Amino acid sequence: MTAAVIVGRIGALAMVLGIGTAMMSTPVAAHADSSTSTASSTGDSSARGTAHQRRSASAATGAASRSAQRTAKPTRPETQNAPAASRTVPGLASVAATLPNAAAGSIAAVGTPRAAAQRASAIAGLVRPLIGNGTADNPDAGILFGNGYSYTGYAGACTTGACDGGNGGLIGNGGNGYNGGDGGAAGWFGNGGNGGDALTVGSAGGNGGRGGRFAGDGGTGGTGGAATGSADGGAGGRGGMAGSTIKLGSLELPTSFFGSGGSGGAGGSAVMGTAGKGGAGGMAAIIGTGGDGGAGGIITGMGGGTAGSGGHGGMAGWLIGNAGAGGDGGNVSSVGGGTAGNGGGGGMGMVFGRGGNGGSGGSGGAGAGGDVSGGAGGAGGTGGWAFGAAGNGGAGGAGLGSGNGGAGGSGGNGVGISSGGRGGAGGAAAGTGSGGAGGSGGTAGVVGDGGDGGDGGEALAAAGGDGGDGGHSVFLGNGGDGGEAGAGIEPANGGDGGASTPILGNGGNGGNGTAGGCGGMGGMGGMGGEMGMDGTPMCGGMGGGGMSGMGGMSTATSS
Repeated sequence: MTAAVIVGRIGALAMVLGIGTAMMSTPVAAHADSSTSTASSTGDSSARGTAHQRRSASAATGAASRSAQRTAKPTRPETQNAPAASRTVPGLASVAATLPNAAAGSIAAVGTPRAAAQRASAIAGLVRPLIGNGTADNPDAGILFGNGYSYTGYAGACTTGACDGGNGGLIGNGGNGYNGGDGGAAGWFGNGGNGGDALTVGSAGGNGGRGGRFAGDGGTGGTGGAATGSADGGAGGRGGMAGSTIKLGSLELPTSFFGSGGSGGAGGSAVMGTAGKGGAGGMAAIIGTGGDGGAGGIITGMGGGTAGSGGHGGMAGWLIGNAGAGGDGGNVSSVGGGTAGNGGGGGMGMVFGRGGNGGSGGSGGAGAGGDVSGGAGGAGGTGGWAFGAAGNGGAGGAGLGSGNGGAGGSGGNGVGISSGGRGGAGGAAAGTGSGGAGGSGGTAGVVGDGGDGGDGGEALAAAGGDGGDGGHSVFLGNGGDGGEAGAGIEPANGGDGGASTPILGNGGNGGNGTAGGCGGMGGMGGMGGEMGMDGTPMCGGMGGGGMSGMGGMSTATSS
């Protein structure tokens, strides 16, 4: 918001207050109770016909003749002892004497309830653009104070389609949207409105409204519309950001000091088509938490379709705060099977704060039948630039029937003084499919340990998943351990250990393999260390020089 706009709004407020003060100090308003009862009666009856006017004129003429006969000399009016209702308004007596009775009555009628209501309505009309909540006909709040209108159905200015919530005043919240409408934005201080859930088949949910430019949370995104047949479900709405951004070169910096991003909306369900993707979480303010991504839409009914992926987590506060987690992938809850959705990636950490965890992959839900392939886990977000661990990878989803388990998501990488995130575990296979592989561990920051690799998923009638590799360290820190192989009836390998920096630190241990599989190689360690143990003679890893990690062993049995 520019300085010119701010000055203009303050000037408008000063003008309205000045007009209101002038209206309240005018002589007519000050002496509204001083009008005579005769004038008031005449004013109220002026519209009832000429017969009443003629009778009033005749009576007035007769009274004037009798008064002239009785009066011998002029006398001073006794205005001091007259009641308030019979005293004449100063400055208006001469004007009222020269006007017809109806006009004089109109002047005296300023103090009637109807006139007072009209005056109040006029003042309200001047104040409403500045102070007041939004309505269905005028959803935006007053410029200075007030909340935007929240639609819960068609009314007023919105009678069809998507209805956006009203915007808040400088101090005020945005209103909620309806039927896929976006949430209203807050002003300087306040929370954004929530996006409306889509009621139309396959339509996208509304986006959450922006939080206050200086403080306030973003609104939650709306749910996408469900689909039938082979149609696709609608995407979930995006979570609102906390405040606005300004561009400095290629960087976008937030204007809001405090506030968290809104969560993304869930994707709409589908049957044979593709379900909607979850909405992304909103970005946080300078201090605040990023919004979580929305869950992917599910597969229902006869099924056969693909569930939606989870939304990406929102970025952390630029100075302090954690990033949002990725949304979980959609499940398959249909009798005909389908493909589960992948988890969303975790949000990025900033200066002081950790990265968001990746979302879990979808699985076969309640009532699921047929073949279901598990979804992959989402990747973890990067760690803080100064301090803050990276996010962990999401777990892979379980498979059903001939479907395989989903792979685990990789751990996020560190940046400053931060460790890499752990890889997600692979999904299990409950039927004839294979287990999912474990995710790899993230690389450490300048100072910190590499993340451990995720374990492979188990399988009942096939090979389990391989373990994920451990992450490496960069300057000071240890390498991450490799993940264990998942149990199964066929061989699976353990993950390799991560390497350490040549300056200082230990290499990571290799993960164990199953029968017939190979143990992972130990990671190379820092200088001056001892050689690590090798793996099994057939395919065990040879440790590197220095303080090498221990080579993984191949197990003799499998479960």
